[in-house]
Amino acid sequence: MGDDTTPTPRPMANLLSAVRDGQATVEMKPEDFVYIDRDCEYFKRLIRRVQGIAEQISRQDSWGLGETTKNMVSGQTVVDRFKQKAKQAAGGNDVHTIMEQHYKIVEDLQEVHKLARERMMQADSNFASEFTRLNESLPERPPAQLPAGPYLLPDGTAR
Repeated sequence: MGDDTTPTPRPMANLLSAVRDGQATVEMKPEDFVYIDRDCEYFKRLIRRVQGIAEQISRQDSWGLGETTKNMVSGQTVVDRFKQKAKQAAGGNDVHTIMEQHYKIVEDLQEVHKLARERMMQADSNFASEFTRLNESLPERPPAQLPAGPYLLPDGTAR
């Protein structure tokens, strides 16, 4: 029950298997592989920071919302909800748990690209030497950002 050590399945297990087995193809430049790995590391660090904030929220004692006043029941109710939404909400519907799911997805994306890159490096020595060179020499850059809206919806509109 509480001692269940069965590992949870990876979110992208099917894609990982397909790349491992050579059933998926990826067409990317060595530079793209370098940056996607760096971007994944960046997002993993960011997710851990968000989880740390959620942890702090779940443990915060004083909120100043009237939670210590007996006649103000709603103050304690709001504080309890905030704490639960930060961490340990029923059914895993809390920030900390959801961020852990996102972390695993980023790990899987990183692993998919690593496996594809390794297969390409084994098959193409020029690609391998170019990747190695770029991995050591490319400057750091922030992850690519989406342009500020308006965003187009599937129907082609922005509304």
